[in-house]
Amino acid sequence: MRKLLIVVVVAATAWAGYWVFGASASQRATETWLENRRAEGWQVEYADLSVRGFPNRFDTTITDLQLTDPDTGLSWQAPFFQFFALSYQPNHLIAVWPNEQVLATPFQKVTVTSSTMEASLKVQPSAQLELAQATMVVEGLNLVSTEGWQASADVLNAAIRETVGKPMTYDIAVRADTVSPGARVRDLLDAGGTLPDVIEGLRLDTEVGFARPLDLRVIEDSRPDITALNIKQARGTWGELELRAAGALDVDDAGQPTGEIDINARNWREMLALAARAGAIPPEAVGTAELGLGLLARLSGNENSLDAPLGFRDGRIFLGPVPIGTAPRLNLR
Repeated sequence: MRKLLIVVVVAATAWAGYWVFGASASQRATETWLENRRAEGWQVEYADLSVRGFPNRFDTTITDLQLTDPDTGLSWQAPFFQFFALSYQPNHLIAVWPNEQVLATPFQKVTVTSSTMEASLKVQPSAQLELAQATMVVEGLNLVSTEGWQASADVLNAAIRETVGKPMTYDIAVRADTVSPGARVRDLLDAGGTLPDVIEGLRLDTEVGFARPLDLRVIEDSRPDITALNIKQARGTWGELELRAAGALDVDDAGQPTGEIDINARNWREMLALAARAGAIPPEAVGTAELGLGLLARLSGNENSLDAPLGFRDGRIFLGPVPIGTAPRLNLR
């Protein structure tokens, strides 16, 4: 019995020593990372950084945090940010955001409120912490911009994981339920007030290739260029409007996409009018586009439903044979 007691005491003492060492190492690593960002010219402000959670977790809390990247002008401000790790599995992190935070760009500030915003993150046990997989859940999301627009969603789920057998490629899926684009966007797109206040659901299931793995450099240095985009499924329903898409694009070093995405659009004329009001299509091109797309719709057997390829080539976008605009560059900054 005495020997067993000695073993238990020694094991407990060793575990306590491991926890203290791990907690100190975690705190030093976080402080070092923040100081390195400050040395690179970032604005880094926080009131306190602490690690608790003995004996089974490392719970890191940073209070009154503000980070500003001088290269992009992006800034994030939060009253606190927390990330938790099991002491026996430190490469699996749980991140928790506050109920209110502020994102800023050189053009506007967006106040983000939510009832829940949490993420689970697994990284490779390496110096660069290469991403293995992550999931994120946001409930009661509301965005309010200083530019006068706002948007909300009841539930937002997002997930990313390494694609099996494809280096530097990731499966990315996003689902948003009961999305409200806000009054300003609705007034811009739907001047007649024919659409409901909410978009019933948005779904996106993709496979995205990058020029390098997703790791700490995404935050510290720069975002990797997209090399390929495979849209397995994208769909959204807004009242009587329904849009579905699937297809694949290759992306060159300049961010120029090439390829085709198959589009199915129900009540496509209303969608064309929305795109024109939003400025996505030049006013002078609307008439030509409607004639050409109307012909495609009649060929498919239903004038209100359009099945056509959305083509990307030579820096332009074509819906069927009809040019509808300039292709966006898919560079991440």
